[in-house]
Amino acid sequence: MSDQTTEQVSPAIDIFPSFSIAPVSPYIFSGFLEHLGRCIYGGILPSTRTTFPYTPRKPCPEAQFTETPAALLTPEGFRVDVLEVLRDELRVPLIRWPGGNFVSSYNWKDGIGPREERKRQPELAWNGEESNQFGTDEFIAWCRTAKIEPYIVLNMGTGTLEDALHWIEYCNGTGDTYYANLRRKNTGRDEAYGVKYWGLGNEVWGEWQVGQQTASAYATKARQWAHAIRLVDPDVILVGCGETGINAWDGVVLDELADKVDLHSIHLYTGFGPRDRSQTEREYGRSVYGPDAAEYSIEVCKGLINKARFVKGVSKPIKIAFDEYGVWDETVGTPENGLEQFYNLADALAMASWLNVFIRQADVVDIACIAQSVNVISPLVTSATGLFRQTIYWPLFLFSKYMRDGISVKLTVTSPQFSGETLPRWISSIKGFPSDLDVSAVLYADPSAKTRSLRVAVVNRSETSSYDVPLRVAFERVGGQVEVHELWHADVKARNGWENENEVSLESRTVSWDGRWTFRNHSFTLLVIPLE
Repeated sequence: MSDQTTEQVSPAIDIFPSFSIAPVSPYIFSGFLEHLGRCIYGGILPSTRTTFPYTPRKPCPEAQFTETPAALLTPEGFRVDVLEVLRDELRVPLIRWPGGNFVSSYNWKDGIGPREERKRQPELAWNGEESNQFGTDEFIAWCRTAKIEPYIVLNMGTGTLEDALHWIEYCNGTGDTYYANLRRKNTGRDEAYGVKYWGLGNEVWGEWQVGQQTASAYATKARQWAHAIRLVDPDVILVGCGETGINAWDGVVLDELADKVDLHSIHLYTGFGPRDRSQTEREYGRSVYGPDAAEYSIEVCKGLINKARFVKGVSKPIKIAFDEYGVWDETVGTPENGLEQFYNLADALAMASWLNVFIRQADVVDIACIAQSVNVISPLVTSATGLFRQTIYWPLFLFSKYMRDGISVKLTVTSPQFSGETLPRWISSIKGFPSDLDVSAVLYADPSAKTRSLRVAVVNRSETSSYDVPLRVAFERVGGQVEVHELWHADVKARNGWENENEVSLESRTVSWDGRWTFRNHSFTLLVIPLE
């Protein structure tokens, strides 16, 4: 056992199917597209000399100027392979666009109309260039092809309230008005886009943001914008701009906007820090246990939401949109390489723990958007003619397939704990030592087959120790064969790539159930347990 694990305890998992938390929102499996690196140009569209703003280093230097054959594109010019993975495998329900930091200097009007007339411009967020070949109409067309709900973030940096109202009119207007008619002219269709989700700015609190504001200034401005937006379209769902859920910014903004917004956005990434190969164990702990900080952020943010609702007398619920999260090492995925990062098994375990957090917090987390959906710190990496699935793809795939339609239920976990260094460092001192065993569970009922099952997701985050664990199900009888889906590799640094696309992949099997399972060291396991 690692010397960074606390004293030995007898691990156990107790699950209470009759003690429900909340139905799992399908929107926690959402994604994010930003005009950054090869996310749009090379991920959604094929990259060309006229559209590609970066010169990234490996993994795929040939992707910059190599043409993608027409047979690999939809009639609209979208990459078929990326569409199929996001739509058919991960079943992404909602996508946030166009940023991200990018949106804070984005003029949506530059991205509509004939493509040959659109202006190529400096891009201020990531020090690149923007061709404007992918704008509102292309995004909506892609969403329709992908069967994905669009979520548009408004520019509260250089943008004006008038710009925002025009954008919403362009998307949702049904009358005989200028921007509704401009949409009809550009698309040749009368039907409005009906975009429901609109974000009131992105990370307006950040000093790196074009148009940074104080919390009070932002709250006053956002309140005015929300009032005017609902005059244009009273049915929109508005997302206020929070910080991490535990900061003073969140409290100030919620106190002002609780009666004006439907969701409160928070952001957090884990896995930061230099990859010092002489300190592998330290690096492993920093990456894998980091999502515990997200759970604490959600718990504090829930309290801030309820306090603000109480003060303003707001009866409607306000949920959390965790609309940027992920595993990101800023020293590896950098603006210079378009934030392209290869992920290893340890990163996949962190991703599984992130998803466990969202399942356990199903009563308050309504949306979660992995940042980002393709090429940019992403589960998918493309070349001109293909793609491969990174290690972090597999937890997303399993959770989306088995956990999305269930009801999150209570459980208790007895587990050894990790006492080494985490990022952020305050996890142990504020939230407490992280458990090696990180678990969530949902109760799933199949109405057509009239069957029920428990889906239990277990991350054994210990780098060195395997645990033989009883899984006790309260007030239910377990029957039949149990499905086991396991992600494991002997090397926590193992990763997938162009030459070894399946180095880290799932092993699935069906076994007879005796009420316990051995969870291997540094593994992620999802069990489908039938109930009689």
